[in-house]
Amino acid sequence: MRARIDPELLALLGARSAIDRAASELREAEAELESAQATEELAHSIAEQLEVDAAEARDEADAAARIALAAAQGDGAAMGSMDAVFGAGNDLLAGLGAVARVTQIAGDADELLTIAAKRAAAAERAEDRAAEAEAEAGTIDISAVADQVASATRVLQTATNESSDLKTRVAASSIAVVESLPHDAGQLSSQGWAEPVAGRITDGYGPRPDKPVAGVNEFHRGTDLAAACGTPVYAATAGVVAEAGPNGSYGNWVLIGHGADVSTGYAHLADGGVLVAPGQAVSAGELIGTVGSTGASTGCHLHLEVRLGGVAVDAVPFLAARGVAFD
Repeated sequence: MRARIDPELLALLGARSAIDRAASELREAEAELESAQATEELAHSIAEQLEVDAAEARDEADAAARIALAAAQGDGAAMGSMDAVFGAGNDLLAGLGAVARVTQIAGDADELLTIAAKRAAAAERAEDRAAEAEAEAGTIDISAVADQVASATRVLQTATNESSDLKTRVAASSIAVVESLPHDAGQLSSQGWAEPVAGRITDGYGPRPDKPVAGVNEFHRGTDLAAACGTPVYAATAGVVAEAGPNGSYGNWVLIGHGADVSTGYAHLADGGVLVAPGQAVSAGELIGTVGSTGASTGCHLHLEVRLGGVAVDAVPFLAARGVAFD
């Protein structure tokens, strides 16, 4: 039998799911903006320090050039004394770093000129590095990331408004059911796995000599969890929806890929009870659908599959190892 779910209740469940997704996307956008702002601040700080270094290098190059010029124009008496070459300009000594750098030159103007050229080349390199750092800092588009935050905020507000509008059209008892549902079914282990549905096991993984419905496979690839039609179904863990829609004997079906060749499948969902779409990213415990009895089914339940490399395995021990246990 196929129980019919109130379409407005399904719409409200879908709106709640949309709010969850929008809130998650807003958090991600805000985190990205914070990271971009920190990166920009660091880039500008590095650029400013390089500019200081470049200015110091340029001062040193200019000082060396002035010393070389003074040495080249000085008379013999002046060249006999480095103090006379520098005169009272002690800042020139500071520009070269220390008097020891030039005292060994013994007034050789050519040698001083070589030093000046080297300092000038070093200054040019420092100035280039500073310019490159400033240009790189300018490539960080904070405004674009801020626009993403603003857009995510608008999406969340729209989803919230739609949910509010639906609440005015749905009976109070139905609203209470939706409001009582947790926004996250729980991070039950460090791997982030959650209980897909609140239901008891009625048929396990493995051979079944007595087929419940003609034409079904003799080997049961999943675990059947009995639950009333309309019961929320959650993603067992984070992933990306690979399939969502009718699928033969599975009825309405959702398949989620979780990476590392692990996927989970959810079958016999209610008509109108598929609340996600292919390509959509979901988190552990996120609402993805509602229990139904579509396809080869004799009553309301969720057929849950766990696949490794596309091959179905027993979901019970697999999930138990990740903190999820069924009755």
